[in-house]
Amino acid sequence: MQLTKLTGVQKAAILLIALGSDLSSRVLKLDFHQDDIELLTNEISHLAEIPSEVRNAVIDEFMELQGTRDYLSHGGLSYAKEVLEKAVGHQKTAEILNKLNIDVKDKPFSSLRKIDAKQIYNFIYEEHPQTIALILAHLTPEQAAIILGMMPPEQQSEISRRIAILDRFTPDIVRDVESLLERKLSAVVHQDQTVVGGVQFLVDVLNKIGRSTEKVIMDGLEREDIELAEEVYGRLFVFEDLVKLPDNFIQMMLKEVDSNDLMLAMRGADQEANARIYKNMSKRAAEMIKEEIEFIGPVRLKEVEKAQRKIAAIIRRLGDSGEIAKFHGGGDAITA
Repeated sequence: MQLTKLTGVQKAAILLIALGSDLSSRVLKLDFHQDDIELLTNEISHLAEIPSEVRNAVIDEFMELQGTRDYLSHGGLSYAKEVLEKAVGHQKTAEILNKLNIDVKDKPFSSLRKIDAKQIYNFIYEEHPQTIALILAHLTPEQAAIILGMMPPEQQSEISRRIAILDRFTPDIVRDVESLLERKLSAVVHQDQTVVGGVQFLVDVLNKIGRSTEKVIMDGLEREDIELAEEVYGRLFVFEDLVKLPDNFIQMMLKEVDSNDLMLAMRGADQEANARIYKNMSKRAAEMIKEEIEFIGPVRLKEVEKAQRKIAAIIRRLGDSGEIAKFHGGGDAITA
């Protein structure tokens, strides 16, 4: 058994075996399609003996790729390349990025990230909302938040909606938009196909934008696409962020939460989040919740996520009503 001859599925199966049954079962519950689970479990059943050097090599490769994804998400391609090249050299860096199907060229509009957001606004504010959305999706959330905040209120929600539903753009479309800015900016970069925008990018922007502007945007999204608005609301605060909230915040939230929703939400939450909730209950109430969670047994991930989104919505409502200062963007919450 050689690492170079292993398929991606075989490597994934080896990694799951190395993690052990408890961790592997938790991983498979996260976001795997049933067909993928069947494919992996079938591969696991055929892996009788795994040489330690192969197992270790698979784990090392996984950590290498995961670390690269972290570099990409936090600092972009240039930052990831710089860190990797210092650690493993140019050739190895190219191999790692190739495994992730990432071109070593910079992303389109990458030079815009070095330009003041107000200056970019002056270049693009008269463009079509779709064009503006595409450009903002290539910027940092900080830049996009400033530019979006400068846009007229009637355009903010429309541009935000278009950012959220962006998916993939072909080279021709990206080049057309780049050509539009070529007359004003000197940097034009090409890449085969780039994933831009999306709901999470919009959430990152909203987490850095002013509350009044956020409200205008979300009100517009609710009118245009209620399902999209609910998804954005759900991501603005995730259940595990409870660990960052003060105790009196959690106590007030618990008064508003349906007990069944709370049990489902806690059933799929990590120990730290659940510990904070138990801490803010009476001893008797905490014991009852623990017993009921054990009694309900396994639940569908969709049901857990739905319950957690409901609790997130309650927290935001309490913040909007002024009863609790709004928890926003991972920062520290403060009581009103």
